[in-house]
Amino acid sequence: MASFTLLIRSGPYHTAQHSVAQDFARALLGEGHEIRRIFFYQDAVFAALAGQQAVQGQISNAASWQALAEEAGIPLQACIANALRRGICDEAEQQRYNLPAATLADGFELAGLGEMAAACADSDQVIEF
Repeated sequence: MASFTLLIRSGPYHTAQHSVAQDFARALLGEGHEIRRIFFYQDAVFAALAGQQAVQGQISNAASWQALAEEAGIPLQACIANALRRGICDEAEQQRYNLPAATLADGFELAGLGEMAAACADSDQVIEF
């Protein structure tokens, strides 16, 4: 079986790419493949924003990603530079930059582009959404 990294670049509410990526991930896992990480880049980091409220009757993208990660033990990594630029931070970055509050959703972690470079090296395939 193959190992994959998913690179998500689109904003969570601009297109259906997040839903497509989640369906793709579940299909990969169902086939017995491994997903090493899901890396959120550019506007995709908004999926890692805590306190999102989905439209009535829908589940939030953050909750969908959190459920997938918990079920399969997949790290959800938000690009730290893109996240900070968009006001998303964890407790360490909140203290480092003296920001008002940590805004990173549970189950997500901030990671640098080095993590994405490592993904390219240690995964059989990197799929971009």
